[in-house]
Amino acid sequence: MKKPALILLMLLLVSCTRQDLFCRVTLQVESERAMVALTIDNTLTGNYFRNLNTGETYDYPVFVNGKCELRVLKGVYVLAFDGVGAFQDGTAIRVRSAQYATMLDAVSLTEDEVVVNLKLLELQ
Repeated sequence: MKKPALILLMLLLVSCTRQDLFCRVTLQVESERAMVALTIDNTLTGNYFRNLNTGETYDYPVFVNGKCELRVLKGVYVLAFDGVGAFQDGTAIRVRSAQYATMLDAVSLTEDEVVVNLKLLELQ
């Protein structure tokens, strides 16, 4: 009896694709002015995009026109960053996003595709 159950379990595991384990996330920033690019220094300790389930940390790509896409393992995430936003009027300003920075504020990325809107705080 154990062998057929084991074979059935193995077939079930093989039939599941790795694609089902990942989520395509679109991060988009909310800003009053049109943003051309947002660059984040991934080496800074306070800048993170971390899966709370696995502890894996992802680097932020450059945001183009206020958004970027990542492919991450499905799970619950905390994220925060300081970066430099370049706007259409030619100005560049340091900005911060921290609305999902703690475990209490974590965002669930368990669907195949998710859009996360990030509020930016302009820094001096």
